[in-house]
Amino acid sequence: MGLPSPTQLDGSPLLVATLVGTGVVLVRQLRYARRNGRSEPREMRWRVLALAGGLTLLVVAFVSPVSTLAGNYLLTAHLVQVTLVMGFAPPLLLLALPRHPAPLPRRLRAVGRVLVHPAVAIVAVNLVFFLWHAPVLYSASLQHAPLYALQLVMLLLVSLQFWWAIVEPTGSGPWTMSPLFKLGYILLATIPQTFAGLLFALAKHTFYAPYAAAPRVTGLDALGDQQLAGALMAVLSKLALFAAFSVILWRVLDAHGHEDEYGDDGGNGGDGDRPLPVPPGTPAWLDLLRRGRTVPEPAPDMTRRRSPREPAPPSPASPASPPAAPEPATR
Repeated sequence: MGLPSPTQLDGSPLLVATLVGTGVVLVRQLRYARRNGRSEPREMRWRVLALAGGLTLLVVAFVSPVSTLAGNYLLTAHLVQVTLVMGFAPPLLLLALPRHPAPLPRRLRAVGRVLVHPAVAIVAVNLVFFLWHAPVLYSASLQHAPLYALQLVMLLLVSLQFWWAIVEPTGSGPWTMSPLFKLGYILLATIPQTFAGLLFALAKHTFYAPYAAAPRVTGLDALGDQQLAGALMAVLSKLALFAAFSVILWRVLDAHGHEDEYGDDGGNGGDGDRPLPVPPGTPAWLDLLRRGRTVPEPAPDMTRRRSPREPAPPSPASPASPPAAPEPATR
């Protein structure tokens, strides 16, 4: 059986079913959130846009000629396909998920909490990626279309698992990471891809025989295609991670800037005298204590100077002193 035309659409039943099933599940979740008043109209609009963007990227990766080229002719096309499936589509699909989705069965929730643990997720995504791209298994997937489709579905699932800890679509959970840990999590994820990209780019022989035997549809031979794919893997596959890293880093720096603004001690032109915001529900006595003295001190009388022997005037708050006894007359 010959190879399909490079411009032919990919009609893999498994890929089409995954695409349709993903859209149906997320649309039902959005309808559930809207029906139960758990999502505001503005929030619903940008979630719908995220869903449309994620599904569009999956259509390009699963159905368009990019999938045909990737599964039969070019490793570079496969890299573009994997970048869409693992890097850009998953965070958009997770952003489309409402913050309060329909509840799942208890056992399924327990399994899900384990799967989205950052340590489990980062191991799973690298393990699945490198196992499927081992020469023996990947060459077999190029010769059997259903196996190649299964590879893409598994890559999508582990990528959703990996991105869950970064996006946190349903809010903070038991495995919530701080922003700094998220930055480290993203940096750690880029290391295996960098080494794999360099391995492909610097190799002097092809790893996958089906690509070497396929007709050339570009000006590159099989080795040049593999080297280009490796170079792009070291750069292109990190674009989504770099975007997430930039957003998280910007939030960290912005929050730190706000803390410095409100925490000034008055050395910058009197900004420190500006009152700090008071949390709601603060007791009145604590607010008075925060403001400083609550009773103004009386201003001193500077009109005359009291002699050293002159007794101090009685305090307004103290009781009146009894009159002094008259001194005995001297003879």
